[in-house]
Amino acid sequence: MSAASEELAWAVGEQGVPAQGTGGSPLALRWDGTEWSHTDVGHLGLNGSLRAVSGTSPDTAWAVGEDRDGPDRLLRWDGGTWRQVRYPGDDDPATVLTWVAVGGDGRAWVTGQHEGQPKLLRFDGDKWRWTPPIPGATSPNAPWRVRVSPSGGVHTVGWDLARWDEGTAPAPHGSWTVLPPLTGIRLGVSDLLPTAPDDMWAVGAAFGVGGPPGKPPSVVLAHFDGTEWAHVAGDTLPFKIGSLNAIAPGGAGADGAAGGPGLIGGWDFWDDSSAHYLRWSGTEWAGERGAADGVDAYVRDVAHIPGTGAGTDSGTSTGTSTATQGGAWSVGHTRNVPAAEVRFRIERYG
Repeated sequence: MSAASEELAWAVGEQGVPAQGTGGSPLALRWDGTEWSHTDVGHLGLNGSLRAVSGTSPDTAWAVGEDRDGPDRLLRWDGGTWRQVRYPGDDDPATVLTWVAVGGDGRAWVTGQHEGQPKLLRFDGDKWRWTPPIPGATSPNAPWRVRVSPSGGVHTVGWDLARWDEGTAPAPHGSWTVLPPLTGIRLGVSDLLPTAPDDMWAVGAAFGVGGPPGKPPSVVLAHFDGTEWAHVAGDTLPFKIGSLNAIAPGGAGADGAAGGPGLIGGWDFWDDSSAHYLRWSGTEWAGERGAADGVDAYVRDVAHIPGTGAGTDSGTSTGTSTATQGGAWSVGHTRNVPAAEVRFRIERYG
């Protein structure tokens, strides 16, 4: 999910999954300020799904996708159609691309696995190049997300949390900083909101010690002050059993840059009849509910909508009026089974 303005947003995924364990076809949607419409990817012959998208203007968006018939794909929207873009390693079936983010300067970043190691694929406006691998990585697998901070730091979210800083020399020179791990038993970080080197938020879930089959995890929310992580106690949150899956920044501050945490999308184990969001009220984490449409809701990603600043008075699609920190889109799916009954869902907040 990606939003460039109130009149432009993108959402990608998979549609037409016939049964558990089998695949459907890629899905790419575009918001024009009035409605969502399909953008065609059928001409690309992609046998798989689109994992992530990031767009900045009507004629510039990037997407990455899985192709079950070969290496992962890198796509670019040129204002009229999606086109496949070549990149180093796209002839190797072992190359993996997982997420894409575009910075304010037009550079783009993709998390991936190349030559058996976790790396970043970067676009400098002219060419795509791989960075060196994350040093001392605890897993060879690709990170699952990439986030760009207002200062330009590029953060990977995966088995390791790390930041790539561009150097002053010509690309691909730069350096990695591996962040301290977020500790917990069977804990996984799903998303990261970096606002400054000494101000980051992480969300995820922790399964703890053992437990019966099907035991749900506990939500994870933590803040990094540049030195260490501090967990937010579950008892202070609107719900603590389930998971927090994605975090979007709040409305623009005085400098026009997106602010601190705005909206967190998650899965409430005890009540998933509607999407459950967390919002910082200024004094505490408050719960906000999405539309109750009779199906179980699971939020995969949330995206701040530029141009919707702090202090607006609106609410979720339920119509509840609350003081928000800017509007956001969320994307996810229903949790119905069998797989053929799972439905893609998009919701507007604010």
